[in-house]
Amino acid sequence: MKKKTTTQHLLTIAGGIGKNVLATAVVASMRAAEPEANITIATAYPFVWDHNPDVHAVYDLNNCPTLYTEAIKGKKWTIFKHDPYHTEDFLYRRGHLIDIWCKLIGVPVTTHEPRLYLSADEEHKARTLLPKDNKPIFLIQTSGGIPTIQKYPISWARDLPLDVAQNVVDTMNTRGYHTIHLRHAKQPALEHTTWIDATTRQLMAIIPHSSKRLFIDSFPQHAAAAFKKPAVVTWIVNSPKMFGYALHRNLETTATPLFRHYPTSYLERFDITGAIEQFPFATTKTFDAKTLLAALDDIS
Repeated sequence: MKKKTTTQHLLTIAGGIGKNVLATAVVASMRAAEPEANITIATAYPFVWDHNPDVHAVYDLNNCPTLYTEAIKGKKWTIFKHDPYHTEDFLYRRGHLIDIWCKLIGVPVTTHEPRLYLSADEEHKARTLLPKDNKPIFLIQTSGGIPTIQKYPISWARDLPLDVAQNVVDTMNTRGYHTIHLRHAKQPALEHTTWIDATTRQLMAIIPHSSKRLFIDSFPQHAAAAFKKPAVVTWIVNSPKMFGYALHRNLETTATPLFRHYPTSYLERFDITGAIEQFPFATTKTFDAKTLLAALDDIS
């Protein structure tokens, strides 16, 4: 009797940590469509996929000299190297990225919830990183992207105004919270906060231990959704209808655009890294502390 050949899929993910976390929901839909298939991931952020039962193997695009010989050469794999960001549906904002990605791959959407899996050792390590004062933890993220390659230290298109964020931190501290600022070492720091020098995965593992969360559109809001921990998430250029989750309190800026500078735009309205010449508002206050604090009161 001829041995049945297992279907092999290779999904390549071009993008950052948040896009990888979101992609775990896409892979969950792939798994539901083909329970017996082997799904292999190629990504620059393989740690997102640690312990994920939906995947067979993960290749690190930063160092994968054996990917071609082990997974592609002479094989009859289905290779998904499509980038949903380059599709007409995405560029015309026709739906959530998970829906667009699943449509591109050709599988029904079975979930909009990303998935992260922590080992017992990771959960233990997360607890050791927490402050020892027994105060409830308030997590805040003010800046996204990779500061070593981003042109500007602050992106008006995504980041929280630092003076507004500082106001929120000071108020939350007076309410008895211990504030942890999730940020890269080279990103601007807020006063009266704790910075934890840890890996991205360790920082994600802290999220389930927090009481309140204020994030921008970056990897923590995706990770919080995976852990089913609602957060207040602020949006300036991107839309929660495309990148967000229903369990979060999604706040879109109410600042009114007054003008638009188009010459540096290609296919999309704005550069997410915050090109200064594209700034369209009359004020840098894209959010106010009162609104953010009221939203934080609504989540737990």
